[in-house]
Amino acid sequence: MSALAIINSESEQISIEAELVFYGKYATADLAQKIVLEINQMWNEPNAKLQLGSRLFDIVFDIKYSFLDNYEALLKISNNTNYSVNFVRIEDKNIAERSMMGFGLGENSGHWLITDQLGESTTAAHEFGHALGLPHPDLLDFRFSGNPPIMAPRGTIVDADFQWNPLAEPGALGGTMRPIFRRVRASEVLQVLKNLNPENLEALEIGKLTNQIFDEMGRPVALNQDLTFE
Repeated sequence: MSALAIINSESEQISIEAELVFYGKYATADLAQKIVLEINQMWNEPNAKLQLGSRLFDIVFDIKYSFLDNYEALLKISNNTNYSVNFVRIEDKNIAERSMMGFGLGENSGHWLITDQLGESTTAAHEFGHALGLPHPDLLDFRFSGNPPIMAPRGTIVDADFQWNPLAEPGALGGTMRPIFRRVRASEVLQVLKNLNPENLEALEIGKLTNQIFDEMGRPVALNQDLTFE
């Protein structure tokens, strides 16, 4: 996910702005709205702040969306130079058998699965974090620390209340994290802005412009290839 972080000295606010352009068989206005609502709510929930010099800046996520048919998406992707624009194809299956944001951290092109309960399960907010450059944490045991962070992967060890089955032994079947319990932590928000230069008031470009188009099964397709999207 590429994005722009914009510092407003007058309001003491850092705005992280991005647009998600959805396409694919299952891309609809209603689904796009649900996905972006989840992302905005979850990433703004910590009310994270960043100290710049003697001033404390609020960090606000402002994520918007649109959806296009496949041909319109191809045209937009092939001409995109804007770091705030990202492209996500929505289908019911892919070669990775999971929602993914490209094949590396910080990419602005993804292939998400409708079967991941997008907009209802924290998957969209998790993939958004990967797209901003955040990896899974090295620590995979978050017992005694409250809700697991948004970047925790499936299989993470958590307190019983956050397991699929609260009665299961930690790490056993049912004894790992149920993703719905993930929450964005302020430390994760600050990690997104680790390259921010407080002396440079120009917008910080986050992520990278891979501008990758995906076919129905999540295979990368060359932009100069004649696409039928069948």
